[in-house]
Amino acid sequence: MTKSLTLTAITACLALAACGGPGAQPRTGSAPAGGIQVDPAAQYCQGTGGQVIPRTQGGRRADLCRTPDGRTVRAADLLNAHNDL
Repeated sequence: MTKSLTLTAITACLALAACGGPGAQPRTGSAPAGGIQVDPAAQYCQGTGGQVIPRTQGGRRADLCRTPDGRTVRAADLLNAHNDL
């Protein structure tokens, strides 16, 4: 009887330990912490050494990118010109 009770207690402890704590669940979704949306075109602009100029057109985001050589282009156009979709 004692062995059975000990085995049950050990099994219960292991089952509880396997559940994990409050920080054990992985994050899902594409939004980073804080709920801020990251624009891939703006990231690409910065990655090429450009400066992002925030802009909204028709209620939608339409950032510009000032490239290191001084040109100003739409960030999305820059991204699409250098990446095959």
